[in-house]
Amino acid sequence: MSFNFPEPDWKVLSRLRPLALDRLCRHILQEAGEILARAEEGKNHQTYLDLYRHIHKRDKVLSDCFDDWRRSQALFLLINWRAESLVTEEEFAVFSPETRDAVEWFLKPRN
Repeated sequence: MSFNFPEPDWKVLSRLRPLALDRLCRHILQEAGEILARAEEGKNHQTYLDLYRHIHKRDKVLSDCFDDWRRSQALFLLINWRAESLVTEEEFAVFSPETRDAVEWFLKPRN
């Protein structure tokens, strides 16, 4: 599938970037808080390891969603944002129908 990410959609994506980044970081921190809340006395090392693994795993997601910030990668960035629920339905609706269709095609479950 060949797709040229439209300039107006690139501008929308760029405008939404700080919001999406903040949302993902908030999710990661909330998950970290849940790990810390489950900590048991005498098992601090295990809690540390759990937290470390969590941050390491989620850092990959952060990278997939925000690194390689180029228009040629914009569709894949938006796909990752949708997969992580980083844009609202209202925000997603602002993108062109072609972009929305391409994102939905990629995220559609396959048998």
